[in-house]
Amino acid sequence: MQLSQSVKLKQKQSLVMTPQLQQAIKLLQLSNLELSQHLQEQVDENPFLELGETEDSGQPTADGSADKSADNAASADAPDLSNLKESAALAEDPTEHSDFENRFDQSIVDAPRNSTANAPFEGDYDAISNVSSTEGFYPGLFRQLNLAMDDPKQRLIAGHFVNALEPSGWIGMPVEDVADASGCSLDEAEDVLAVLQTFEPTGLFARNLEDCLRLQLIERGAMTDAFSILLENLDLLGRGEVKRLARLIKSTPDDVMEMLAIIRTLNPKPGEFLGIDHLEMPSPDVIVKRRSDGWAVELNRSTLPAMVINEDYAAMVTAKKMDDEAQNYSANALNNARWLKRAVEQRNSTTLKISAEIIHQQTDFLEKGLDYLKPLSLRDVAQAVGMHESTVSRVTTGLLISTPRGGMPLKSFFSVNIASRAPSGDASAAAVRNMVKRLISQETPGKPLSDEAICKMIADEGIDLARRTVAKYREMMNIPSSSQRRMQARLANIR
Repeated sequence: MQLSQSVKLKQKQSLVMTPQLQQAIKLLQLSNLELSQHLQEQVDENPFLELGETEDSGQPTADGSADKSADNAASADAPDLSNLKESAALAEDPTEHSDFENRFDQSIVDAPRNSTANAPFEGDYDAISNVSSTEGFYPGLFRQLNLAMDDPKQRLIAGHFVNALEPSGWIGMPVEDVADASGCSLDEAEDVLAVLQTFEPTGLFARNLEDCLRLQLIERGAMTDAFSILLENLDLLGRGEVKRLARLIKSTPDDVMEMLAIIRTLNPKPGEFLGIDHLEMPSPDVIVKRRSDGWAVELNRSTLPAMVINEDYAAMVTAKKMDDEAQNYSANALNNARWLKRAVEQRNSTTLKISAEIIHQQTDFLEKGLDYLKPLSLRDVAQAVGMHESTVSRVTTGLLISTPRGGMPLKSFFSVNIASRAPSGDASAAAVRNMVKRLISQETPGKPLSDEAICKMIADEGIDLARRTVAKYREMMNIPSSSQRRMQARLANIR
């Protein structure tokens, strides 16, 4: 075979990723606090950029109920999203085109907040793992939530318990109050609390001092009936009534003193070691409020600084005679500043528009509680707002939303759809899991329902599930099998 060299002309199309387009996509993925940090870095590098004072949270709003009457909600940089039109200032922005996401390999520019942020969306997305926060206690707590809870409803309840944490590491309100605040039953709240009390450090989410010490003794394998009596009488221990305690546990004072020595090795306030009193939950990126005319959705302007271009300085630099290198630098810096301002406006408008649509879809949840969380997918929202699914995914990943029912990740509102023959329509996976849990909680002690029996009972509600699906949901909620529940009932009767 003879090798030869030649020169040929060939036409082909290629995709070009401009730095501006890469930056625009990056901005979509940033939370308000991350965006503020990014803008501060840009201000330090660009002499034409300045950060204005943060605005009150009520400036751009969108009505979740699609009410068109909110005239005071519109502003120059954030129009009324109930009938959103793209700003004229973005006419030359390449990001204004709905298909710009499809012009390149998305993996090139995706910058996930953590290792799981770029995972494909399947089923109930674990949004807790994508919450953006400072390093410290809460990120570690969210990672444990990620591993322990797959049910969106349980994650929402867990969020209320996290909000109730005191500096000591104990929960600062009765479980009944947490259940009322989250709109769930007391049993559901107790089940979530039982999972939270397995988190590290041991003793976290305890109800009180007795509960905190008990959890640590159980973890050590040192919990006995004698210790149980001792913990129930901590007031006597505090008063030094060792002999009385010895009589209660039917032992000697020396045994009580040995038990006291073990208790002194425990941590009565695990939260103080973690510095919970010096940490705050991340500020929400989006705020939902109930108004007389419906639900209003607005950006949290308290964490979102305004971009300002120093036009006076730009005019002075433009009028000044400079060499070619200085002129090129100034022109590029000014163009980048104007482009960044438009890109931030686009990001804010997109975030608000998508958030408003999600709230519009999930108003029943806000008004009636967790059982009314509807099935919702990225595609549903994307079709409603006229954007690509990847855009919706980028915007919702890691954002926190504040609602009258508490703060939660925005992706907690998404849940897979399960076909139903019921008149009310299809159900969400979260609702079906709750149905499985409710049926098991109502079963006769000693006569547990099998997975097959649960399938038939759910089918009577118009939802057809496979037995293995029921088993999967049951395992996700850490519910033992019917045989294990039967054995537990027998052991309880023996005691």
